[in-house]
Amino acid sequence: MLGDTVASIMVTYNPDSDVVENAKSIVQSCAKLIIIDNGSNPGSKVYLQELEKEQKMTIIWNKENVGLGRALNQGIQFILNAEELRHVKWIATFDQDSTVQADYFEKMLQSYESFSEKEAVAILAPSWIEQKLETDSALHGKQNLQLQEQRTVITSGSLMKKEAFQKIGFFEEGYFIDFLDHELCLRARSHGYKIFIVPQVTMLHNLGNTQEHALLGSRIKATNHNYIRRYYITRNRLYTYKKYFRTEKEWIKEDFIATAKEFIIILLFEQNRLKKLGSMTRGVWDALRGKKGAL
Repeated sequence: MLGDTVASIMVTYNPDSDVVENAKSIVQSCAKLIIIDNGSNPGSKVYLQELEKEQKMTIIWNKENVGLGRALNQGIQFILNAEELRHVKWIATFDQDSTVQADYFEKMLQSYESFSEKEAVAILAPSWIEQKLETDSALHGKQNLQLQEQRTVITSGSLMKKEAFQKIGFFEEGYFIDFLDHELCLRARSHGYKIFIVPQVTMLHNLGNTQEHALLGSRIKATNHNYIRRYYITRNRLYTYKKYFRTEKEWIKEDFIATAKEFIIILLFEQNRLKKLGSMTRGVWDALRGKKGAL
């Protein structure tokens, strides 16, 4: 089975009981799942201890929240060093609230195997669906489509070649959380790799606390990220702009326009606007003075 060539990583932080089924949905069709817990509270650890009994799962317990980047890198390093996983060719990364169907890895890699430019591929990603806004039709995905090249994709649900990690390096730990996915994708592109979405494969995922609103006859989405996340998103976005300004001008332009629209949505529809704006301002300031790591 193609899924046997995949080892997966899930980072957890104070998960609820859904993490049990989410993890089981992932491990059912891959070689192994490494869970890195970032200092969860005792109530959440109960769910993870239940998973610790599963044969194909290993849990790494961090005493505190060391950030998403470092936790993901712990998982990658574990996979690279594990003798039992020497045969693994792909490393998949997941958030704690992501769930997949039983044929997820098989479908992803079947699309890859039928692709003519395999050497160029670094990352495969699904078409993700906002779990709170899912529809039955969307879950079935689009059929018989070619891989679609992207500049960046989200971390959760993505498969990256093990050899690509070894060539370009791991996640940017200084970001702590947010924009790790964009930075890694752009770094892969700078090394000549390409990133693709597999349109016929879908994954449920929660992007913040998304809600839909009506605006001028259209339906728009507000992610409702809290003020702390707004700090990291703003700061790390600017770091990424600076790093790839010479090579990724078109991506930066598109992301800047999307950011401007998101800013308007925050002002119109989200709560704690002043607190979020204050965090975003601090994010700009810290980016200018070169501060990274935890807030």
